[in-house]
Amino acid sequence: MDGEGFSIDKRLATAIIRDSINASLTVTAISPLHGGMINRVEEWQTDGNPPSIVAKVSPEKDRRDFFDEYESLRWYRSQTSFPVPEPYACVSETKYFEGSFLLMQKVKGSNLGQVHLTANGMRSFQEQLADVLIDLHNHTRRNYGSALQAKGKNRWLDIFAPQIESNFSKMKEHFDPHRRDTVSKMLDHLDEWLPEFGLPTLVHGDIWATNIMVDDANPDMPSITAFLDSHARFAEVEYELAYLRIFHTADETFFSRYTRCHPLLEGFERRCLVYWLNTMMLHVWLFGTGYLQACEQLVDKIARL
Repeated sequence: MDGEGFSIDKRLATAIIRDSINASLTVTAISPLHGGMINRVEEWQTDGNPPSIVAKVSPEKDRRDFFDEYESLRWYRSQTSFPVPEPYACVSETKYFEGSFLLMQKVKGSNLGQVHLTANGMRSFQEQLADVLIDLHNHTRRNYGSALQAKGKNRWLDIFAPQIESNFSKMKEHFDPHRRDTVSKMLDHLDEWLPEFGLPTLVHGDIWATNIMVDDANPDMPSITAFLDSHARFAEVEYELAYLRIFHTADETFFSRYTRCHPLLEGFERRCLVYWLNTMMLHVWLFGTGYLQACEQLVDKIARL
């Protein structure tokens, strides 16, 4: 995990927040937070306001993804009603530390993977999730790409094709020759698998259990309090919907409610296979071969079509 091998003490954390947030604050306690698969995530408790700060921490200088997330959070909060934490500061290479910090609001609740909901509570959660994404996906524009930049790409494949090709190149040696050939042929005809028919739609892009904060004080009536790891971008909306399915974040209750406003287009199930394969290949080279069997199964399904 990025962030291992170094430590942040209360003195250093205090110096950083005094320079970037509030000159009168003192960090009184530091504790790790669950869920960060790429970066170390900590809670810094203070003696003032805000009483708690979430800190993403990296020993690397100038983490562009930290700056992008900081600006994305600001953009979401100013341009949409999509619930995300308030960003406080993005700090890199201070006089105290050469790494990077993203400091943000500590929102109420726990991530979806940690909460305990009743059956009624899960249905309520799925309906809330649908309502939030119905609203988010009402935001469209003329081109694809970062919401932080006015200009983008006119074709979705100009963004997605390089992504899936890169993921394939980084892990293809794990496939046998037959499966490598199947994926190569699919990539050669990607415009047939993913025809251009949608509008560039505002998406989160990484919605799964760990990135959804839920207040479960009442397990029958939970409330979504925020979405984490947000990078505002305009994409083909099926990219988001497929991702919701691959880790079982959204169920039939979600899709029943969501599709009343945003119906699924014919062939969605087929196109999901491409998006799922992209996600699983990414996970193989990021996190290891534990995801390889899922990749192989998806390639075999694609080969049969």
